[in-house]
Amino acid sequence: MKLGASGAKIDMVAASGVLRVTVSPRQHWLWVLSEAVLIVLFSRYALRYWAVMPLMLKVFSVWGIGAAVVGWFYQLSGSEVVEFDATGIRIRKDILGWERMREYRIADCRSLEPHVKDEGDACGLQCKVGWRRVRFAEYISEDQANEVLAALQRELPEVAAKLEASPKHFTTLGLNSRVG
Repeated sequence: MKLGASGAKIDMVAASGVLRVTVSPRQHWLWVLSEAVLIVLFSRYALRYWAVMPLMLKVFSVWGIGAAVVGWFYQLSGSEVVEFDATGIRIRKDILGWERMREYRIADCRSLEPHVKDEGDACGLQCKVGWRRVRFAEYISEDQANEVLAALQRELPEVAAKLEASPKHFTTLGLNSRVG
């Protein structure tokens, strides 16, 4: 998870040969509130000393405050929708009202797996497209990534087989067979 993130909420819907996974990052309320307070305090400080600030400091202050406000709204508004079907993988990110769509053909993809969290990055899903590795759904945990892969195997087994998708860890149900 990225700094300040407290996980993600995922919704999975399978219908008409499509598995749709919606990832909504959840920010910790204390983190979001502290960022807002820091933005307000810095803005008040800049306004208070505006008359005596050099021009370059004014420019950097306006740029910094603007970037902080946009970044704050970015954290609150981002969501990601990943769709798997027999023809491809579509990844749609909605941020601040703008939509970015990436699409990959199933024939070009392989090795769909959970991305294990490294230092400085987040968990999520990854697959190989040609020679490069594509990462998506980066706010989900490794357990949630395994849930997505299990749902893909259950709902679209032929797509999962083409993507070589399998969860990294399996959960046992604790069922014991009794002979007797």
